[in-house]
Amino acid sequence: MTDWLWLVALIPVLALFLLVLLGRMKTVWSAAIALALAVVLAYWLFEAPVSTLATGAGKGLWLGSWILCVIVPALLLYRLASAAGMERLGTTFTRYLPSRTDRVLLLAWIFPSFIQGVAGFGTPVAVCAPLLLLLGYDKVRAVVLPLVGYHWSVTFGSMGSSFYMASLTAGFGVSEQNALALQTAGLLAVNAILAGALVLLLDGGLGGLRRGAVLLLTAGPAMAATLLIGATAVPAIASLAAGSAGLLVLTAKRLVEARRAPGEPTPAIGDDAPEPTELSTAPSPASQAMVLAPYGYLLLLVLPVFLIPPSRAFVTEVWQLAPSFGRTATGRGWINESVDAYLPIPVLGHPGFYIVLACVLGWFTYRAAGLWRGVEGRAVTHGWLTAVRSSAPTTMLLGTLAMVLVDSGMITTLATGIADTAGSAYPALAPVVGAVGSFMTGSSTSSNALFAALQGEVAGLVGVDPELLVAAQAAGSNVGNSIAPVVVLIGAAAVGAVDRVGEITRRCLLPMMALLASVILGVVIRAF
Repeated sequence: MTDWLWLVALIPVLALFLLVLLGRMKTVWSAAIALALAVVLAYWLFEAPVSTLATGAGKGLWLGSWILCVIVPALLLYRLASAAGMERLGTTFTRYLPSRTDRVLLLAWIFPSFIQGVAGFGTPVAVCAPLLLLLGYDKVRAVVLPLVGYHWSVTFGSMGSSFYMASLTAGFGVSEQNALALQTAGLLAVNAILAGALVLLLDGGLGGLRRGAVLLLTAGPAMAATLLIGATAVPAIASLAAGSAGLLVLTAKRLVEARRAPGEPTPAIGDDAPEPTELSTAPSPASQAMVLAPYGYLLLLVLPVFLIPPSRAFVTEVWQLAPSFGRTATGRGWINESVDAYLPIPVLGHPGFYIVLACVLGWFTYRAAGLWRGVEGRAVTHGWLTAVRSSAPTTMLLGTLAMVLVDSGMITTLATGIADTAGSAYPALAPVVGAVGSFMTGSSTSSNALFAALQGEVAGLVGVDPELLVAAQAAGSNVGNSIAPVVVLIGAAAVGAVDRVGEITRRCLLPMMALLASVILGVVIRAF
């Protein structure tokens, strides 16, 4: 039966995926059913005692709390900006970016990748989805578009945390790490351009792709090349540099267009774009831009802190909250070593801390600018707390499910079973293993921590460079991360669409399959 145990480990993963995808029930119930299956199978067939399951559940609840520290302030940020009149900003965006394709590429592809450079864990989607919403996109598309558009920036985002986790877990030295950076960036550079194309196709079909070709074919190669150069030089800032390159290209494009002859027509706005407000009745651009003050504060707070190594080290190490967990084991020999500080929350270095500061500064700015006049504070608070109550149980259940699967050995059993079954064809499935890991844990970093060492070991058995399979792991985890229920939930919660997680996932599935296929093709070409 041991030979087939990996198929048993697949059951909770498949159950969660299908239940969320079908959307017949709320995500919280899908997570609860998958968790119940995982607990029963872990206890019955994987011989995980109650103490091991309880410890795994404790880790999962802490993981859920970590994620909620992003979701809760992100929800408040959106509620504050909405109350101050963020919905009117569509006029400003339309005035300064008259091309619909430029707007969607900015907010779903370039800007979220820039944000991912310093603040990951769903923050880019939480910031950009509401901005797309104010441009007239429905809630589902407002979340789907950035999920597809920014996925390529995850590994080298968050100051390279996911990349360094993969390298350290695989036990690579300096030369191997450099090779890993080049291999990973090569796979993701292709996906960077492909992601932009998919955003245009999702937004406007082939016509949208044609209209957005200029920005796609200028910003795309610029971001891809910058990612490659940055990854081989300083991996920690590769995604940030790539996103910055995209912003520079878009700025240059607009400057060129602004110098056109006065009589030359500007690009047409899409048929379903929000109609611009008449200039005679439109609020001033300055007052509209003031609504975005919290988002500006967020960037101004995060960038200098995390780009300067001493300040980054200080905020991430000086004050941490973290529980400790003892050593646990299963009857099948799977061991979880004790940990003194599990998944620390650096109070001064957590993305949620800076979102809270941005909310506070934004609120004072709104009051000073007169944008808070007439706003009912209790209504804003009530709406915020209602959204928190809707998303918190699901987040905690998904976190618990992930860590029960990890601590019972089910996730590793699944990955090992795939490797054993595939044999010499395994390189084609290596990205899938990475995607499964991040889909379940909601984190590319966690997926790399689980499987990077395994990928390196399997590489030796099938005669492939370890750096290639670890790169496949990292790139695949990027794709899985963008349809992970936890990450989708962050975006859905930010626009008040917690009950539409299944629909968002379904809309993401086809483009994510294309992106995963791109990674697989790149790995196969290099391996064979």
